[in-house]
Amino acid sequence: MQQNVTTIGGVPQTLFQTIQSYGIDPAPLFEQVGLNTPTPNSNQDRVQSVALQKLWRMAEQVTQDDGFGIRFTAHSNPMTLHGLGFSWIASNTLLDAFNRLVRYYRLISTAGEVVLEEQEATYCVWYKLPVGKGIAAPASLDAAMALFVQLCRFTKGAQFSPSRVELHRNTPKNREAFTDFFNCEITFNGEENRLYFSKEVLREPLPSANEELARVNDQVVIDYLKVHDKADVLSQIRAIVIDLMPSGTPSQDDVAKLLHVSTRTLQRKLAEKHTSFKAILEGIRQELATSYLKGAERSIAEVTYLLGFTEPSNFSRSFKQWTGETPNEYRARHISS
Repeated sequence: MQQNVTTIGGVPQTLFQTIQSYGIDPAPLFEQVGLNTPTPNSNQDRVQSVALQKLWRMAEQVTQDDGFGIRFTAHSNPMTLHGLGFSWIASNTLLDAFNRLVRYYRLISTAGEVVLEEQEATYCVWYKLPVGKGIAAPASLDAAMALFVQLCRFTKGAQFSPSRVELHRNTPKNREAFTDFFNCEITFNGEENRLYFSKEVLREPLPSANEELARVNDQVVIDYLKVHDKADVLSQIRAIVIDLMPSGTPSQDDVAKLLHVSTRTLQRKLAEKHTSFKAILEGIRQELATSYLKGAERSIAEVTYLLGFTEPSNFSRSFKQWTGETPNEYRARHISS
């Protein structure tokens, strides 16, 4: 992992509490890897993932528990993930929540990404890392997968479980910790780290849904990323574009001004990333449009507004270019399937 890869401060905070739960003082371990002892306000900070991965491995060694990553979730809560945790709870459906996780995963960590795949009868949540097996600490991957399930349980209840889990790790000695937590079929030594959910379950309305609160916390996440992700111009542009879209189609000039650079400098930075402002804007619109239309909570007119289009006809024309279907056709097919 590169030195500039970072993780949100809520993770080491929860790690500290988890190590303590074994009757072990975490402070010397934090000192050994060069991390400060967490404070109540450090959940908004960023820590170097290289040091954090060392800490994950040390924690598993000192506790002698290869189910340590699963136990981590018992000490987690929505605040572990800053505003994203609260946006999750306020989402209309778990599908909506997972789309938020995909969109804003960089808040949690800049290592890897979360991919949501629609399959014939299921949705698959794929935790995708750019490193080979054995590079990332197994406990850290276990914790990530378990945390995604725990987030679902915050909104659906403690008995909620995926339909199937695939883990890249070797079969653990403490297998019981995994089977008790996930409560479903688990494949160890798998090719990837994946969670599988039925389409019906992910599309069910959540009792905690609050669209206004979700939007407020989305803005908290966007503002956080603006401050803490300045090294990545693509992430900055995505955050700004999503922020501006409800007010109309963002222009390259608008984004350049908010980044405090000239339009020509912005174009050069994008060229260095082998992309363009138009490609980024279209990609975000398509991503958000397909996400919104998979549920029935938002009208076509509202989706048009949220994506910065001035007329539903303009949105419909663009959407058909992206998918080969009109928004109504796409929504009907996904809601009926």
